[in-house]
Amino acid sequence: VRDVRGRGRVVGEPEGRAGGMTTLAWFVPAVIAWALAVRFFWKAGAWLPYFILGAAGGAVLAVVAARDLLPGELAIRVATAHAVHAVSWLLGIRTELFDDRAGELLVIGVPHHQEWTRLSIGIECSGLLELAALMGLVLFYPALPKGRRLLVLLAALGLTFIANVVRMLVIVGAVAYGGQDWLDIAHVVFGRA
Repeated sequence: VRDVRGRGRVVGEPEGRAGGMTTLAWFVPAVIAWALAVRFFWKAGAWLPYFILGAAGGAVLAVVAARDLLPGELAIRVATAHAVHAVSWLLGIRTELFDDRAGELLVIGVPHHQEWTRLSIGIECSGLLELAALMGLVLFYPALPKGRRLLVLLAALGLTFIANVVRMLVIVGAVAYGGQDWLDIAHVVFGRA
């Protein structure tokens, strides 16, 4: 979560990303090399290297694709912001979607705080990393049949998204009720739990 405080200072702006064509130039050969190595270990019956390379490599490639080639990260950020916004009223917190295309929330603190905090849902808070890691682990787990893997994957991804929304609600609640001074504590301590 990044914040822009009333003083107009921007904390933690995202770094620029490589262009899509540059990413595509190395991404396609990397996917081919990864797929060939995973297939080799599968055919050889070397299950541990198959699982580790398949799960970890698949997760890394999924994150790169979602960030640099497809609008996947943005879609997850926006969905998270909308979900937090839709549920925050249950905690008595008024939020506004500041820029729903960028997955940002404007959190209005309780009236005696007289302050506002703009929270931006970045890659760490979007849940993309957790979703990609979980996807890799489930898809390449060799002991489950393929049909069962897909059912487990769908349930796990849905529950992970919900857990991430709850995590974001904890951060939003801490900022709304504790003020901007609680942002760092909420993000580093409560947001990691």
